[in-house]
Amino acid sequence: MARTSLNSAPQIFGQDVFTSSSTQQADIGAYAETADGRGWRYALVGATSTIAGQVYQGKALDATNDQPSGGHAVAAAAIGATAVVTTATLTVTADEFAGGYLAVVVTPGQGYTYKIKGHLAATAAVVTMNLEDPIVIALTTASRVIWVQNTYKGIVIEPGTPTAAIAGVPNTIITNAQYGWVQTWGPCSVLFTGTGVAGKAVGSLSGGTSGSSAPAIAATNILGYHMATGITTEYSMIHLTIH
Repeated sequence: MARTSLNSAPQIFGQDVFTSSSTQQADIGAYAETADGRGWRYALVGATSTIAGQVYQGKALDATNDQPSGGHAVAAAAIGATAVVTTATLTVTADEFAGGYLAVVVTPGQGYTYKIKGHLAATAAVVTMNLEDPIVIALTTASRVIWVQNTYKGIVIEPGTPTAAIAGVPNTIITNAQYGWVQTWGPCSVLFTGTGVAGKAVGSLSGGTSGSSAPAIAATNILGYHMATGITTEYSMIHLTIH
């Protein structure tokens, strides 16, 4: 992995880690490293500006329009096709899932994941998902699919119990609806709840303070490891391992 300096010239991506930009300057989800090995992902912030040192996640899943139990029913699609059309009526905004992923969850075609190029808005209507990748295994009316928004598109503060994949920790204020870098690897100051011990695992909080990390327990995400003692309500030094 080539290491990119994000906060000193020359800058391949053109935006340092302490800058908020109204103009997209890298692919959403692009990964880069500073010269010291810290890792970062490029993100679009949701409706509320970020808070430095707090934990952020992707868009919360909509069990009706994103991932219904059993998946969305679809029309048949041949090998090489670059669109998947639902047969059920759904509600989505235009390109809400552009840059995200469609997964086939019921055979034929199960186990394959395709990147979404874009789609039109729909209100209680069928949806055509246009794909970046061609269909590898033909879909039939027995196939079922789900889709997810790109984790780094419209990030929101983790609400106390995660409702989507963890995205990372911003090191600065990124203005709402603007673009910036969130840290996913290496030493980082992170809000902490509980009692932390150096070297022990740190996870996302379950049923607690929004945006906080906590001692890792069963069924929580592992965010990283304590580099020093963690003190509740303070910002602990954590070696992030989110990626």
